[in-house]
Amino acid sequence: MRWFLLPAVLLLGGCAYSLDDEVLDLRAEIAQLEKTVPPEAPIWISEGPDAFDRVIDDFSGRVPDYIYDHILRKLNAMKAEEVDALSRGDFDRSRCLTDPDAFRGRFWCVRGVVGDLRAEDSRDPRAAVRRVYSGILFDGRTRPVLFHVIQKPEVLTLREDTVETRAIFVKMIEYTTRSGRRVTAPFLIGKILRRYL
Repeated sequence: MRWFLLPAVLLLGGCAYSLDDEVLDLRAEIAQLEKTVPPEAPIWISEGPDAFDRVIDDFSGRVPDYIYDHILRKLNAMKAEEVDALSRGDFDRSRCLTDPDAFRGRFWCVRGVVGDLRAEDSRDPRAAVRRVYSGILFDGRTRPVLFHVIQKPEVLTLREDTVETRAIFVKMIEYTTRSGRRVTAPFLIGKILRRYL
């Protein structure tokens, strides 16, 4: 990206700079990054110049597509037992809020009452995962946890059934509820959502 050119262009009175130019540059950079995540890469790249942590911005609503797609592709190829074996135990929301980097890129067990669950179909015909289920669950203290999973139970009763997933923590997201309240919630991506009995 050409950020260092911006002040010079503005000082010279040039009107050529536009937000569209920056968006095009950003898209080109993302496309380049997408090409650099080889299929044999680990599910979470934590070291080197392509480390996912370098581009993850907590408390925003954005997850770069190339990271999201890579995680889904890797999860889709894994067996449920493999994902379960990677879990480091129960997710500690309070500690994660204090230090999200210590939790990022690792698998955790999250459970709670399912509040919402919706199917989201991919618009990309080349996507490894054609349908993802986007949801929210509320932990034992009624705090929200946002998640995406590839598989879900056939039947779930919203706001009644307790569910569980072993999922990779991606980031903390801050959003505004319909009532106007600001909420911070962890976002995780998993393979399977299970009914917890």
